[in-house]
Amino acid sequence: MRHYFKQSLQHPNFYLVKLIKKERMPYILFINGGPGLNCGTLEYMIENNYLFNSFNYNIILYDQRNCGRSRKLSDIVLHKDNVFDLQEIILYLTSEYNIQICSLVGHSYGAKLLFDYYKNFSSKIPGVFISTAKSILTPRLNNLMLDLNYLKKNYIDEYNNCLIELKGLNLSKLWGITERLVPLFQTNKDRPFFYWANLESYQKTQDIKKLINLPMNSDIFSCVRKDLYSDSSNFSVEIDKLTIPKLWINGFHDYIMNGHETALCSNSNATTFYQSSHYPHIEENNYFCEVLNEFIIHQ
Repeated sequence: MRHYFKQSLQHPNFYLVKLIKKERMPYILFINGGPGLNCGTLEYMIENNYLFNSFNYNIILYDQRNCGRSRKLSDIVLHKDNVFDLQEIILYLTSEYNIQICSLVGHSYGAKLLFDYYKNFSSKIPGVFISTAKSILTPRLNNLMLDLNYLKKNYIDEYNNCLIELKGLNLSKLWGITERLVPLFQTNKDRPFFYWANLESYQKTQDIKKLINLPMNSDIFSCVRKDLYSDSSNFSVEIDKLTIPKLWINGFHDYIMNGHETALCSNSNATTFYQSSHYPHIEENNYFCEVLNEFIIHQ
């Protein structure tokens, strides 16, 4: 027997779906990562694989602008568009459907999006940040190191070209190298293992992605990421500076986002999931539900 049943919400531009356990329960709004991804895999896992089975709240998912099942609103998508879209969606849910949102939960790029939402709008809704660093430069540079190591073994000429360019790295060079390497690192079959500690969960998500066939929008991925890295004022994800009730969760094995200085530092406000990498809400789902239930009930 399924613990959640699904109900679509009508919106002129965005795909919005409620996953309901009990009608009178408050909701969390989940903001997926990317950019360019959609909520399809998470939606399928909640419906069919009992994800969030022990969670005490209803859930709302949505596909971001031009992604998945949301409509095309413009040819160019900037990060600020996604931030203002989030505000629009929250107002729409509360005014049109009288939905009580008890927490906003952002994963990866969704955590950055959520952080900038709080910076731009006055909101007292508690925030949960999953798999993020204090600066978006941290994952970008960690990814670059991984890509360079891969080039070193497989594309030596490109690796040598990068070494020359890395003499005095600046933002434009970083973005240029990043864009040029995309097709090469996509051939790296070992890349996904940096993002997953629970290999059973990894395989399950891969199978679901093939089944639902709702691909990532690579144009949005490139466009939004370029916008983010073109301006240093975009870099911050200083969660500690937010005045709203907040919870920050990172996986111990998530080399991309933290490393030991976040995972082990006693001064960090991040809650570490020791059997997870980049997807603690999937890899340790029962523990994730326990932590969120405890966090939300005390707000």
